[in-house]
Amino acid sequence: MLATTNDLFLFWMTPWSAPLRAACVWVERFGPPISGKRPDTAAPTWVRPLFLQRWVAQAITARLAWLEAHADLAADRHGNESTPCWEPVAWVSYDRRCLRDLCEETLLRLFGMEVERLLRIAQEPPSLVGGMEWTQAALGASEHIAQVYAELKRRHKAMRARAIVREDLRAFITWQPASAATE
Repeated sequence: MLATTNDLFLFWMTPWSAPLRAACVWVERFGPPISGKRPDTAAPTWVRPLFLQRWVAQAITARLAWLEAHADLAADRHGNESTPCWEPVAWVSYDRRCLRDLCEETLLRLFGMEVERLLRIAQEPPSLVGGMEWTQAALGASEHIAQVYAELKRRHKAMRARAIVREDLRAFITWQPASAATE
């Protein structure tokens, strides 16, 4: 990801990221660190398609509501793999050749892990939210999600790729540990 300072500002001002910002409780309580409005056309190209980012944010919001209603089942599917990383290494783009070599099951695992990472970023304490590292981490996970979708789209064409990610996002909302699912 070649994020510029402008990209970080645009995250807070463009409509595409509004659902993700709304999922972050601290932004809702304290307001965004930057105000202003810019059109989605100003959004970085590497987070596109923007409809996908909205779907992901909607799934995160739904998952947070589900977790609140099922606090006894709260768990992270990907554990430490989806822990937010505040270091620049976490914001490096995936190598497209490597994504092409992955089997579909691994691609979907990667997609789920990045969605869960974005959810965990949204849950971070207010001291981090709105800071440069927080915004870069959110943008980095968003780019990774877009890259995995692009590979699915390359393999299946747009309509099938959309169906695959929609199904994966539906499953993400109500996912629970296998032990809880069988009880």
